[in-house]
Amino acid sequence: MFWGIVLGLAASACWAVANVAVQRSARRVGTFRALVWAQLIGIVCVVPALPFDERSVPLALGHAPWLIAAGVSALLAYVCLFYAFEHGRLTIAVPVMSSWAVLASGLSLLLFHEAVRAPQLAGAALVVAGAVIVSRFAQAGSTDAAGAGAPRWLLASFGAAIGFGVLIPAIGVLAPVTGRLGVIIVVYVADIVLGLPLALRYRVALAPPTGRAWVPVALAGFFETAGFAAIAYAARFAPLALVSPLSSLASTFTVLFAWLILKERPARPILLGAALVAAGVIVLSL
Repeated sequence: MFWGIVLGLAASACWAVANVAVQRSARRVGTFRALVWAQLIGIVCVVPALPFDERSVPLALGHAPWLIAAGVSALLAYVCLFYAFEHGRLTIAVPVMSSWAVLASGLSLLLFHEAVRAPQLAGAALVVAGAVIVSRFAQAGSTDAAGAGAPRWLLASFGAAIGFGVLIPAIGVLAPVTGRLGVIIVVYVADIVLGLPLALRYRVALAPPTGRAWVPVALAGFFETAGFAAIAYAARFAPLALVSPLSSLASTFTVLFAWLILKERPARPILLGAALVAAGVIVLSL
């Protein structure tokens, strides 16, 4: 139990650091270029551990739709995440993205017929209320390039929430087939394979980063992957009902980091919305 708690908190810390590194890397080299190289680094980190991974279910044709869903949702989630962090503020984008937990729970209810308890409904309500508050005041405080409407990076934050909301249930289905660590590689490879044709079509630069630009890219790839690995191993020592709320604290850690280190100073209503999202995600996972 002790190591499950430690690894759950480690996942939150890893993802909080990854969020900051994603922002830095995307601003240095661009959204998709940073994404591709960060995920390649993540793959390199996971490959040595694959011989020790466990696979309990054989691959079957019925898993094909889940593989496609994982690839498409991962592409949406990560492109939107990198774009939102490149152009937006962590204290606003991260709470909005945290609303993925509501969508993931809803899909689990529909697809896997999981039971819904009153605390989960209350948590979902808190997440939705917080995301609405954050987006409403963020939209009031900034506009897109055309001068009206929600900024594009805020819309991308919601896109990331949708992507991760679909990706997490898909990972739950695929993990017994690919292994808890192998599923990370499956998601990253599918993401890159689907995204490369689009990048080539629109002539997006994909050259390796140079000089100091490698540092945030490498940190983003390592810590994003380390967070997934920490959760995979935490489930061996403690029930997911305990581990999930701890891992969900990543959004809170990121907002605190952006407040204390990056000196982001959002309006009080945005902080209130961020607090509601953080509380809702924790309650939803209980």
